[in-house]
Amino acid sequence: MLINRNSFGIIGGDRRQLALAESIAGDGFLVYACGFEKAEFGEAVQKADLKKTAAACATILLPLPITADGVSLKAEYAEHPILLNESFAELLQNHRVYAGMPERAVRVCPALAQVGMQDYSAREDFALRNAAVTAEGAIECAMREFPGTICGSRCLIAGFGRIGSQLAPRLRALGAAVSVTVRRAESAAAVEAAGCRAVPLVKLGDGGEYDFLFNTVPDVLFTQKVLSVYPRGTLLIDLSSAPGGVDMEAAKKLGIRAIHAFSLPAKVAPRTAGEIIKQTVYHMMRE
Repeated sequence: MLINRNSFGIIGGDRRQLALAESIAGDGFLVYACGFEKAEFGEAVQKADLKKTAAACATILLPLPITADGVSLKAEYAEHPILLNESFAELLQNHRVYAGMPERAVRVCPALAQVGMQDYSAREDFALRNAAVTAEGAIECAMREFPGTICGSRCLIAGFGRIGSQLAPRLRALGAAVSVTVRRAESAAAVEAAGCRAVPLVKLGDGGEYDFLFNTVPDVLFTQKVLSVYPRGTLLIDLSSAPGGVDMEAAKKLGIRAIHAFSLPAKVAPRTAGEIIKQTVYHMMRE
């Protein structure tokens, strides 16, 4: 089988990759999907095994993150694991390969370093668009899990980076009183310009009467000592990267309901999340 330069191979993934495959096929490209035995596609997407996908496609798209278990490719709809080994790396040679967090796969199989995988998740345009979806997902999670309303609630966001800066104005627009932890004076100014209250990060352990705590910082800020100063019944939603920034065992003991809200784009808006991956990869290819 000859490689078609206008073909894409989608290997593994979750609901985002289902939407991604359909969207690329909708643009008129030939799309092969591998590791989706338990999923259904429209007629424009062809299911294929790993060898056929690699043989037919010039461009290969791998999931975000590329691996969840540190052994195999993340492939929620596969009947059998797709192992990250030298055979897998060999099939990807001489292809344009785009992946999310590819360094994780390289740690599992050093031979994958020779493939030259490009990380679409490391780009700022991807991160900003993904942060907007994450912020909406955080609000959906808060509405679902909290017995009251966001309007009139008191919220504290740890961090004013990509996610925090998207979440704060959305919560405020829904009628919440929003406070945000900051480290630098310029961040405090940005928080105040958004109509929120800036709280120095060092005062996180001073506590406060909050209905919601949102963590966006990938460090364990919410230790047992910090959590102990917040009232029982507070809802804490951790939006940081795995393994998270909350001592979950301590939260449980203290009566604070803590939720790891990882990979929200895949859970709450897979179609939009798939579109974000597609547009990012298209931009990378043009560049």
